[in-house]
Amino acid sequence: MKKTLSLSSFLTIALLFSAACQTASTTSTDNKAKNTTNSAAPKTDEHGHTDDAPRITLTDAKKEFDAGNVVFVDTRAKSAYDVEHIKGAINMTTADVEARYKEIPTSKKIIAYCS
Repeated sequence: MKKTLSLSSFLTIALLFSAACQTASTTSTDNKAKNTTNSAAPKTDEHGHTDDAPRITLTDAKKEFDAGNVVFVDTRAKSAYDVEHIKGAINMTTADVEARYKEIPTSKKIIAYCS
C-alpha cells in the first residue's frame, strides 16, 4: 500500500511538473519572440497550459502503467533521476532525445515527465 501511495504521489507531482517544465521552456522562448512582434499574452487552455502537448490524468497514467501499456521517460538530469524516479523509467534529458530516441519503445504510449 505504501509503495502504491508513493508511486501515486510521485506520479501526481511528476505529471504536474511535466507540464510546467514544457511550458517554462517554451514560454521563455516564445516570450522573447513575442516581445519583438506582439505584446499580447499567450493563449492558455482551461488548465493554464500555454502549449498544445497532450495531457494524461494521474488515474489514466496509473491504469496504463499497471497494464504495462506505457513507458515513462524521465527528462531530468541524471543526478535527479538517481535520487528518485518511477520504476522502469528511462532517463533521457530533452537535450539527449535527438541522439537517443531509438531507445524509446514505439509500441507503447510514451509519458515524459520532469520536476
